[in-house]
Amino acid sequence: MVNFPTMYRVKRQFDGPVVDDLQTEVKTSINALLANHKFVPGAKIGIAVGSRGIASLATSIKAIVLEVRNSGFKPFLIPAMGSHGGATPAGQRQILQNLGINFSELNMECLAEMSTSVIGTTSDDVPVHFAQTAMGMDGLLICNRIKPHTRFTGNVQSGLLKMMTVGLGKENGAATYHRAERELEFDNLIREAAGIIIEKTPIIGGIALIENQSKQIAELISVPAHEMIDREPALLKRASELVPRLPLQKIDLLIVDEIGKEVSGTGMDTNVVGRKFNDHVSHPQDWCQTSLIYIRGLTCATAGNATGIGMAEFTNPEAVAQVDWVKTRINSITAGHPTAAMCPVILDDDKAVIEAAMQIAGENLQILHIRNTAQLNEVYVSQSGLEELQQLEPSCISSSCDNYCGEYLHGF
Repeated sequence: MVNFPTMYRVKRQFDGPVVDDLQTEVKTSINALLANHKFVPGAKIGIAVGSRGIASLATSIKAIVLEVRNSGFKPFLIPAMGSHGGATPAGQRQILQNLGINFSELNMECLAEMSTSVIGTTSDDVPVHFAQTAMGMDGLLICNRIKPHTRFTGNVQSGLLKMMTVGLGKENGAATYHRAERELEFDNLIREAAGIIIEKTPIIGGIALIENQSKQIAELISVPAHEMIDREPALLKRASELVPRLPLQKIDLLIVDEIGKEVSGTGMDTNVVGRKFNDHVSHPQDWCQTSLIYIRGLTCATAGNATGIGMAEFTNPEAVAQVDWVKTRINSITAGHPTAAMCPVILDDDKAVIEAAMQIAGENLQILHIRNTAQLNEVYVSQSGLEELQQLEPSCISSSCDNYCGEYLHGF
């Protein structure tokens, strides 16, 4: 008979900055950006939005739309998410709706067409694709979160510049940049492409969002177009300081209830789980060393896109049944990351996974169980890791979980 580890439910305390009045901050920022431009009444202003589950995203977008409209202009939503949503207009509209952005409530159009125009080439002859719908606007606002990328390093990672280039490049642009970055530095490539876009398109500027460890907006910064390239490295540095971390640095088995594109581009954030510098195993540069990962399911908002599932060692039949393999394949191949779509070992249930992990790592497993990599305020941890966690985070509160490994794991 297998002796399953005793588990503890742990509530963690995060102290970080938070924007108290988001709508006022948005209003001030949009007014500052629009004040630098002379638009005629009724001018068409595009608002570029991605596929990530950013904190208070729907609230932020609603506030941007309202302020653009109050300024006498006509707002349009433009999905800026590369090949996500199966690289179809309907799929990209559905992603925005899944993120809580209600087109009817906002009384506005969502221009999700996938066609692009090549507006220039970089010094390395990389064509710069840009959405034709965005080119048809009088002005463009970019709204995105700044954070460390799940694969790329450097002074520019995930943020305004990536959304302008890869996101508004649609499938054509995303495939082009990801193909080029196999030989070129992503940082330099994106900076140069962004410079061409700022020069040749109606970009007004961007709203940069930085999240805290509790998945709240910590800072909201308006960045005029001509300052975007120079300012993003400092914003990335600030965002990196606030990235949430797992509470343990050595984990034998990480159990993840759900992965999804709105959580992270790789379903689960590699910066959090310790898989950034090597797709399948931890690397000395990673924050934590995670030996085995078990994915239990997908989020509803990801709509079947399971990109990132290939980083895990284990999954279950329920999770596999949720996967849309076409969407997952398109996204992973476009990103030049086909291993992200590979299927892990499928075991019947949670007990079978824990038993398999014990065969690999021994009976005294150090287990950490999380809902997803964006929600880390509450976790489950095995007894073997509880003492380390309490040393690292003395303010955490723990309670024993009876029958945790009964017929099923509790989940969140």
